[in-house]
Amino acid sequence: MNSPVPPNEIERLDALYRLHILNTEPTPEFDAIVTMAAAIFDAPIAIISFMDRDTQWFKARVGLDVRETSRHSAFCTHTILSNDIFEIEDALVDERFRDNAYVSDYPHLRYYIGAPISLDGSTNVATLCVIDTKPGKATAAQLKQLEQLRIVVAGLVEAHVTATNARIAEQHARQRGTLLAQVEKISRIGAWSLDTASLKFEWSPQIFAIHELDGDEAPGLEGALSFFPDYEREAVKRKLMACVRSGTPFELESDFITARGSKKRIRAIGDIERRDDGAPRLIGILKDITDQYEQDKRLWRAAHLDSLTGIANRHSFQCEIERRLAAGAADPASQALLILDLDNFKDINDELGHLAGDVVLCEVAQRIARTIPDTAFCARLGGDEFAVLVNVNEDTGTAEGLAAALAREISTPITYGQQDIQVSASIGIATSTSHASTEGELFLRSDLALYHVKQTGRGKVQTYEPAITQAIEEKRRSVTLIRSAIAEARLEPFYQPIVDLRTQAIRGVEALARIRNADGTISGPADFWHALLDPQCAREIDEVILDLALRDLARWKGDGVDIDFISVNASSSSIQSGSFVDQVFAGLARNGLSPRDLKIEVVESVFLGNDSTDVRQVLEQLSAGGVRIALDDFGTGYASLSHLRDYPIDCIKIDKSFVLGLGSDSRNTAIVQALIGLGKAMDLQVIAEGIETRAQLDFVSALGSHYGQGYLFSKPMDAGRVPSLITTKAAA
Repeated sequence: MNSPVPPNEIERLDALYRLHILNTEPTPEFDAIVTMAAAIFDAPIAIISFMDRDTQWFKARVGLDVRETSRHSAFCTHTILSNDIFEIEDALVDERFRDNAYVSDYPHLRYYIGAPISLDGSTNVATLCVIDTKPGKATAAQLKQLEQLRIVVAGLVEAHVTATNARIAEQHARQRGTLLAQVEKISRIGAWSLDTASLKFEWSPQIFAIHELDGDEAPGLEGALSFFPDYEREAVKRKLMACVRSGTPFELESDFITARGSKKRIRAIGDIERRDDGAPRLIGILKDITDQYEQDKRLWRAAHLDSLTGIANRHSFQCEIERRLAAGAADPASQALLILDLDNFKDINDELGHLAGDVVLCEVAQRIARTIPDTAFCARLGGDEFAVLVNVNEDTGTAEGLAAALAREISTPITYGQQDIQVSASIGIATSTSHASTEGELFLRSDLALYHVKQTGRGKVQTYEPAITQAIEEKRRSVTLIRSAIAEARLEPFYQPIVDLRTQAIRGVEALARIRNADGTISGPADFWHALLDPQCAREIDEVILDLALRDLARWKGDGVDIDFISVNASSSSIQSGSFVDQVFAGLARNGLSPRDLKIEVVESVFLGNDSTDVRQVLEQLSAGGVRIALDDFGTGYASLSHLRDYPIDCIKIDKSFVLGLGSDSRNTAIVQALIGLGKAMDLQVIAEGIETRAQLDFVSALGSHYGQGYLFSKPMDAGRVPSLITTKAAA
């Protein structure tokens, strides 16, 4: 027999579970009801049952030894279908129940009468029923008494719900109190109230903890205010009293001295609350924000100040330029940007050490800060480069005058230990009124002026002039040329052979960036030199050339071409990009090449600046992975022996300017001989660049250079001509 289900079964079960009565312990009140019901009907069995999803559970029972039965065969499933009393006079002759297990087996039920129990009049959650082992029929008096008992059961259930909810609420209140105390402690927040009549405080435990005050009696207003330092106390008191007088909510942040003398930072908020009797009181919270405040200060310093010199950093300086230029429309004063670069600063680091260099940078920063007007703004942009932003007007004088004063101040010797360090600066100037209207333009023009100083002699001051615009236009054209070449897949590597001078065999090639123009002509680096100086362009060029060069090498090797390696140049911006190592190894893996198939060439200037540590990490990761590192244009002025010692260099390339002078300048001969000897002594491969004559080849070969490169062997060529050249050279 399938047990019937009320149409509102989902809602009924939900109401049942909200009672929290299932599986609770027996209670005398419910037990008394079933005892009374059994006596009224003179029957052996009476129960109060709650119908769950699959079982009926007995809250009270008499004459039964079980606490629950299956709902499948329960008579009470019929009782909860309506609000009327359900009676079966003889189950044995009732077609619905004569095959029921409770009729044919224990308890051999013959008579059943049940009253549904509902708390809302429509959702029956329980039944009160009487069971007999012989047929029967209720009298009118028995039915009336059963109705009354049903009302009592509903009241008992409601009382249980009320008691249970009260107990749960009390438990939740205790939990909330505990959680609130834990939240106060972990978040360092405490609650307080102030009686506006007596001016006495009530404090939560965490308020005492914040004050580092023992005991549990809060002080009065004046006592509480004494924890604020003199310079904060009156302002705090004014806000409190204004809130008391006018009901204006307040929020404040202040320094704070605890009972034990600890200096803290707190934030407090307060508002007026009316008590039941209408009397006002001030309530609020107090939060210890010391750690957050100190962290914010550290973060602010890290974001805005140079960690070495203590003056503003590049980010802060750029924000200041943006702010001043944005206000420039309403301010007729011209903004002048001065960029200062210390001359030959690298020599100080190399000769005296980086500690001496740091001392110089700090002293120069302080001299700049002392010399500039109060309205000016100075910063360290990075490395040995500083900047000053100043309003040019009658009070501050000309930008050139300020630059001259800075140059004089900086040139005063700096004492380090027992010696004086002579320092000078090159300064480039640009102004917002005539030369630039945006931050980028102002920086660009100042940089160009500074570049002009460095090209014409260091230690001078140069103001940007309109004639320098030609250089800007050349850079723009170069960048546009590169951008379009990359977009149209016209940027490609040309390859110049690298020859083993002992066997005269081509062992590798260097990939050189070229642009194939629409008319078939080829543009070399002289046509896009300025783009190579742009960090973003340089990275894009390196990425394209690396990808194409590895693809060409894989194809050559797949065709059986005998070639050991390919050299690819990497700019400083690529090395410092943060993704170069991943690009290299991903490209090798994508083309099925070994790391030993690749040689990365870097120029000496990549080791300069504040990012040298990052550069070392990149080169060490490449070297550890099997990629060889070559130092290009070695001997042209920037590199030092310490770089060969401290960086994972496998190969040095002697700059062609030295090779071309062999035989005509004895100094060049001595330099080449020394460089080759140095490379061999340090177990480095040596490549002589720029070999154009047989005499030059014989000379560098005799000195022991391992490899040679230059027009004598071949000019750079496209990828399609490389295999035949290598094959022809091998057969010769």
